[in-house]
Amino acid sequence: MAESYFKKSFKGYDPQQVDDFIVGLSDRYESNQKALGEQLRDAENECEKLRCELARLRTEEEANARAHEAALAEKQKEYDALCAEIGEKMVVADKRAAEITKTAEKEAALILTRAKTDAENEAKAIRARAEDEANRLVEETRRKCDEISAAAEEFRIRQNEMNRSISETEKQFGNALNKLREGIGN
Repeated sequence: MAESYFKKSFKGYDPQQVDDFIVGLSDRYESNQKALGEQLRDAENECEKLRCELARLRTEEEANARAHEAALAEKQKEYDALCAEIGEKMVVADKRAAEITKTAEKEAALILTRAKTDAENEAKAIRARAEDEANRLVEETRRKCDEISAAAEEFRIRQNEMNRSISETEKQFGNALNKLREGIGN
C-alpha cells in the first residue's frame, strides 16, 4: 500500500504527509460506514415489504377459504331444497314416483359428492398455491436477511480492520513523534 509509506524529513517523517494520510484514512472509513449503513437500511426496508406481502397473501388465502365455504353452503342449500321438493312429490306420487325419487336421491347425492369433491379440490389447490407462494416469500425473506447479516458481518470486519489500521497508524505516529522529540531533545 503506497499510501502507508512516508517520506523522511529532518529527524523523522514528514508531518504534513502523515496528517494527510490520517485524514484520507478517516474519510474512507466514514464513506464506507455510511455506504454500509444505507445498504442495511435498504435491506431492512425490503424485509418489511416482504413481511407486508406475506400478510396480504395470508389474508387473501383466508378470504378465498371463506368464499369456498360459502359456495359449499350454497350447494348444500340447493341440495336441501331439491330433497324437500322430492319429499313433497313422494307424498302425492305412487310407486312410480317412489322409483323416480330414488333415482333423484341418488343423482342428488352424486351431485353433492361431486360438488363437495370439486370444492375441496379447488380449495386444496388454492391453499397449496398460497402456501407455496408464502413459503417462497418466507424463503426469499430468509435469504435476504442472511445476505443482510453477511453484509453487516463484513461491515464489522472492515470496521475492525480499519480500527486496527488507525490504531497502528496512531502507534506509528506516536513512535515517530517520540523519535522526533528525542531528536529535538538531544
